[in-house]
Amino acid sequence: MAAMPDPIDSLLQKRQRLLQDMQAIDRLRRGSLSQQFFKAAPGQTARRGPYFVLQGFFQGKKFSERVPAERAPQVQAEVDNYRRFQTLAEEYVTLSDEITRREAPGAESKKNSSRRNWPTNSSKKPKPS
Repeated sequence: MAAMPDPIDSLLQKRQRLLQDMQAIDRLRRGSLSQQFFKAAPGQTARRGPYFVLQGFFQGKKFSERVPAERAPQVQAEVDNYRRFQTLAEEYVTLSDEITRREAPGAESKKNSSRRNWPTNSSKKPKPS
């Protein structure tokens, strides 16, 4: 009978699969794709559109980009890939943090000890008024 894999080994394997999943995403766009319509001209009942717009933030600045209707499905897939990549990256960070904590020297004996050393609200000096 084979031995159960070490939990660290299992976490390392999961992390490797996450990296492979992230590497498989080769096209992505940040932001969200929305549809815009324009009101009908006076005397007309049909509104004009849809017009597709990719909007988001990059380096603290808002961006907005018109997308031709024929490219909208591809751009939506790229936006979905970006969201998937963000989810995978967060899972990667979480797993890496867990691995780091488990591999830290004395991790078993110092469980929750770092929290005990943090100041609490009651230990703070009141601010002078």
